[in-house]
Amino acid sequence: MKKIKVAITGGIGSGKSSVSDYLEKKGHSVLRADLIAKELMAQDAQIKKKLIEEFGEESYSNDKLNTKYLAANAFSNEENVQKINSIVHPPVMEKIDQLAKEIFKNQDIVFIETALVYEANLEDFFDYVLLVLADEKTRIERIINRETVTEEQVRARMQYQIPDEEKKDDADFVLDNNTTLQELENRVEFLLILIRQLTA
Repeated sequence: MKKIKVAITGGIGSGKSSVSDYLEKKGHSVLRADLIAKELMAQDAQIKKKLIEEFGEESYSNDKLNTKYLAANAFSNEENVQKINSIVHPPVMEKIDQLAKEIFKNQDIVFIETALVYEANLEDFFDYVLLVLADEKTRIERIINRETVTEEQVRARMQYQIPDEEKKDDADFVLDNNTTLQELENRVEFLLILIRQLTA
């Protein structure tokens, strides 16, 4: 059986985590790049050193990652976004590769939830890319409902992501997530049938 890595990507608030949650519920392994990044940023001495050098001592508070400070500063301009990505992405992808190899000992498919496939030029790392789409208004509402942020802050984060229309042409699979969770899960179920066939 062929072993495949499938990226789950999409703009902030598109519903990547909902797709990942359902896949896990169905017994599939999902590696979440955001959680791995936070773990490494909190624990990896080299990453800590580089973040403090670039963004200041405030990057950590009482030796804990100061996510609020970093979010405000890392997304303040494109140069800072590129800086934090260059520090964090390589070790995150290395860790994902290690974890995927372990999972492949028992399973044929590994799903990797990551927001920045195209922005970080990571397409070649994956065998297939699944793009989750939702319209901008829906995405903004979802983020405001789950986080203590303003619409302005959400839009500031969105501006550093490639527009969905551009990503659609490059993705192998596209999932619309503008309706209900049940409909999204039905679409994921159908997609799983197609993806399982790719391992044959």
